[in-house]
Amino acid sequence: MKYDVVVLGAGPAGYYFVKEFAKSGKSIALIEKYKLGGVGLRTGCLPVKKYLDTIRNMNKAKGLIDHDILDGKFSSQKLYESVKGKLSKVESMMEDELNNLNVDMFYGECEFIDENTIVIDDKRINFQRAVLATGTNPIGLGEHELDEEFIISHMGAIEFDKLPESICIIGANVEGIEFASLFSSLGVKVTVIDMDTHILQGNDEDLKKLSINYLKENNVTFILGEKAEKIEKYEGKVKIVLGKEEIRADKVLVTGLRKPNIPKGLENIGLKYDENHIPVDNNFKTNVDNIYAIGDINGTLGMAHVAINQGIELADYLERNIEPMREYTSLPRSIYTIYEITGAGFQENELMGKNINYRVEKTYFKDTFRGFSKDIKEGFLKIIIDENERVIGIWISSENASDLIGQIGLWIDEGVTIDYIKKKLFIHPTLGEAILDTAIKF
Repeated sequence: MKYDVVVLGAGPAGYYFVKEFAKSGKSIALIEKYKLGGVGLRTGCLPVKKYLDTIRNMNKAKGLIDHDILDGKFSSQKLYESVKGKLSKVESMMEDELNNLNVDMFYGECEFIDENTIVIDDKRINFQRAVLATGTNPIGLGEHELDEEFIISHMGAIEFDKLPESICIIGANVEGIEFASLFSSLGVKVTVIDMDTHILQGNDEDLKKLSINYLKENNVTFILGEKAEKIEKYEGKVKIVLGKEEIRADKVLVTGLRKPNIPKGLENIGLKYDENHIPVDNNFKTNVDNIYAIGDINGTLGMAHVAINQGIELADYLERNIEPMREYTSLPRSIYTIYEITGAGFQENELMGKNINYRVEKTYFKDTFRGFSKDIKEGFLKIIIDENERVIGIWISSENASDLIGQIGLWIDEGVTIDYIKKKLFIHPTLGEAILDTAIKF
């Protein structure tokens, strides 16, 4: 078998590369070791969002019950099982799309024989170019390896047969706090441990406030400035040793620690890599001329939307010779807690750290006309501008904030001024009008 391109890994980077490159009509082989979708779409990011979206629906229904509008009762276990049962649909959706694109799919682990040949099972595949999009895998804490039974990663956390009564989460980072939101909402007793003294380090305090308050209302315990020195299995549970203190839980979830998935046989072709990534040039090319690496495997930022962007940019480069921009200045990003934190550009804490002068204005959604319509009580949007009135940051803290961000990153990349925004049309009434309402405050 011979192909124009063989792609290793069907996560966000590999999948979007294939979707874009398939327009060329050239032959493509896609190899996936585990499940279509990878961490971004199948075993991590998207599944967590699916659980949290369902929890938001549950919270809304509870509000109707509290106001005697609706009768009913909830089962956290049934909610969890309902979402879990739907996660495999992502794979079937992707498989249908790949079939429509005439992409040949192979499942299993492959190995490079030379720079134009790989083998998978008993199949030998020849190719002109290879794209490595194998991503990263979670790892345990020091000597404490993951077993996905007691010491688990995100992969185990989305596949429980039965919800645990208690869980200890190592890491008050984005991944850890998203899972704390998920499990505490389902009645699981959650303890979060982090060596740092701040929750969601690097984010503005006002942006974090709603999320942290929600977790505290759900009785989440935070142990900050402490290191988990030892993890032991003890009488069907897990014991976490913190200096003189011990925490016991049904499960311990390790977050924020990962290692690259290095394909087999790279030594056979002289491709360079280290323990953290596969180095690439500005066009995503490795030191081997016909082999490229995109997404988390090349060590750039570790975000799904960045991986998607790299997949599309590489496809355009290989087929149309359009050089990748690799433009991450505004870097739109989101933290998917119940009250999401979403935005692009600088946050205030970054500007203060750089001694950059700025101005900021804020609008609360409860004070907007659409906020009144939706009976929204919490959440806000803020705009940050520099001395020249260029917009350098737009940030939101609210439920479903990620749905409001749109293409704000484009404005920041283009260096638009606050007057530019004031002159634009915003559909009325929408929550997006909060951008206009904030802009006219300057």
